[in-house]
Amino acid sequence: MNLRTLGGLSVEGVTFRREKVLLLLAYLCVEGPQVRRRLAELFWPEAANPMNSLAQHLVHLRGLGDVLREDGSRVESRIRCDVCALREAARQGRAADAVREYGGPFLDALTIPLGADLEEWVYDTREAVAREVRGALTALASNAAAHGQGAEAGELAARALTLPGAPPADELELPKLHHLLSLTGHPLAAQVEREARDLGLHLDAAPAPPPAPFVGREAHLETLAHLPPGQVAWISGHAGMGKTALLEALSRTGGWTVLHARSGLPYGTLEPLTRTPPTGAGAALAALRDPRLRVAFDAWDTIDEATQAVIALAARQRPGAAIVVTARLHPPFDVDTHLHLDVLDPHDLRGHPGLFERTEGHPTLVAAALRGQPLDVRQGARVRALPGPIRDTYLMLALQDHPDLRATRKAAGLSADEFALALSHLTQEGLTAEGGHVYAAAAAREQLAQVPVHAKLLHLKLARALPESAAWPDYDAARDLWEDADEERAARAASLRAAALLRRGYPGQAAALLDAFAERPELAVQHAWALLGVGRYSEALRRLETLTPHEQQMVGALVARATALVRMGRNEDAAELAGRVSGSGAEAARAASVLAHAARNRQQWEEARRFSQIAADLWQIEGEDEQRVSELGLVAWARSHLGTAPDEAFREVLPQAERFLNVRGAILLNYAMRLEQTGDTHGAALLLDGAIQDLERAGDLPGHAQALVNRGVLLHLEGQLAQAAALYRQAITRLRGTGSVRTLGLALSNLSEIEGDLSTFEDVLNMLERAGQGELALQIRRNASMTSKPTSAAMHS
Repeated sequence: MNLRTLGGLSVEGVTFRREKVLLLLAYLCVEGPQVRRRLAELFWPEAANPMNSLAQHLVHLRGLGDVLREDGSRVESRIRCDVCALREAARQGRAADAVREYGGPFLDALTIPLGADLEEWVYDTREAVAREVRGALTALASNAAAHGQGAEAGELAARALTLPGAPPADELELPKLHHLLSLTGHPLAAQVEREARDLGLHLDAAPAPPPAPFVGREAHLETLAHLPPGQVAWISGHAGMGKTALLEALSRTGGWTVLHARSGLPYGTLEPLTRTPPTGAGAALAALRDPRLRVAFDAWDTIDEATQAVIALAARQRPGAAIVVTARLHPPFDVDTHLHLDVLDPHDLRGHPGLFERTEGHPTLVAAALRGQPLDVRQGARVRALPGPIRDTYLMLALQDHPDLRATRKAAGLSADEFALALSHLTQEGLTAEGGHVYAAAAAREQLAQVPVHAKLLHLKLARALPESAAWPDYDAARDLWEDADEERAARAASLRAAALLRRGYPGQAAALLDAFAERPELAVQHAWALLGVGRYSEALRRLETLTPHEQQMVGALVARATALVRMGRNEDAAELAGRVSGSGAEAARAASVLAHAARNRQQWEEARRFSQIAADLWQIEGEDEQRVSELGLVAWARSHLGTAPDEAFREVLPQAERFLNVRGAILLNYAMRLEQTGDTHGAALLLDGAIQDLERAGDLPGHAQALVNRGVLLHLEGQLAQAAALYRQAITRLRGTGSVRTLGLALSNLSEIEGDLSTFEDVLNMLERAGQGELALQIRRNASMTSKPTSAAMHS
């Protein structure tokens, strides 16, 4: 047994909740063996008979089991306590274990009044325990910093500073926390500085972060380290590709001198190699004659011209020194070795899982990540230094997963020449690839999120420039800045987006999108189809009723209305509307599907098979593969009712449904029902588990509810009533507002059978009969009276 006092007060595995009794046990755990009279006076200082009150509480404690040891006048706890375990871990230096035990402030959830002494003990213990946890967190943060994990160190320090239950950090704790928070520029570092000033403390600036581990360029480093005397190697690459980092690693191999560019006086870059400044090219070249000299020049682009001329001369004459030069461009003269640096690939970073995904191999971002810095520490400063139009171009490219260069140029308001120069500048700076792709764009988006109004403006500019089929995400992000002229185009973009979502099997997302345009009549039919897709049948009918009488008689609205009616069990009304539709287009296919659905509801299986096959053929003509596969699943279902074995009936269609979550879920549900009806309950359970997962991911509320009901039925039949009831209740929750009376009736009737609530059972049957589901009500009543068997639901896709 274990007494929990951190974040709550309870004994694990026991439902006992008397707070004063458990508080007494907590006191014994924390303070050790106690004299009875001392306990009585501390806990019941104002009671008429404190010893009697103690005796009563000890009786309750004995009822919990072997939690006490009593020796005459002394009482001792025998139960494990989280506070004691935490303190033991802290004393033994097991900081991680101590932090793991801390579920919250000590006895923070107490609701009973306490005497002054006991209340003081609770508060003192709470602060003392929290200080020990703060010390453990600080130790973990220091260890992380020592291993170059700056970001983790900062987060641990932030947890220590803001630990619930702990008092404000004192003059001994603040300097340590400030140092750890400053390693990666954590926002709380500024708060610590203010608190330190209030205490009159002076905090030293955090030391510069240690160099990042050298990764990904080992082969290049090996080549340069063994460069023979007299040879010249050239390292090229855009800004941020790790040229300087490679030279720094080279200098650590020993024997190499790295000279950084100086653009002032002639031969200024060479001065460190000479006792006196060279007075001419000959004297400067003499400094490079020693074959033991191994020298690297960083940043050719900014080296003074006189030194550039001497290096070029050395490349021709080979005076003796081994020479390495870094530059953004390719060499202007012949060299022995040319290494061009680009972004690192996943193989280069194989020793650091997840690093490539975070940084896309950009060396600057890799270095920041390895130091534990936020990815925009270096990149963000370079972006802020860009000229305004180029900076906005960069940010708009970063906002797009697959940049549309034409739309970006238009959104930025640049001419073709200006845009080409901007792209070239960004590429040279190592911020983008040649095609405009932004390295680690997520970091740039996080930076832009700090200025939300500017971000929305850029989104709006992009939305206006992008094709309507791709513009909705940017219109959505910029909704607060829409002008009147944006309303129409945004609505069209939303419609195209919703159509794509419906085609891909995500009706829930489509419905949520179009809910925001409920006042636009041109989107009513599409909105209704989205609502039908998630089972909001009543809402779909109401949406269609916003159309004029003439618009309601148009084929699209007619078929949508028929579909809503048949889903609600109004078969005759639905069949009458669907029967008015003729032809061979998409609406004719939907009408045939309505007629098949109505036939299934009436258990007219040959008619259902025939109309589903007609619908599948019409969808094939239209090139709508998802709809075709959905109808073929219903053909298979009908065939299984006409005598074909379920496995054979569904064998061909399931592989075709792999690409469509909601369709596959519907087919699995129907397949499972047929297996259940033929006695294969194990196979049915496996299929239903897959259907539940697919339909939930697809956002299909009624389909998901039907799958939950059917899985509940199998558990119900096996006698696992609690698990079955939980699934029925989950299905009922999913069905709220969908208008799916049939599935709701199944869930409620099955649940009432478990709970033995006959009044609810009769209410459900009356509801079904009033909703036109008389046959289902009769089936449920027959099952209940004759076999006590719960009722399953088939998926009408």
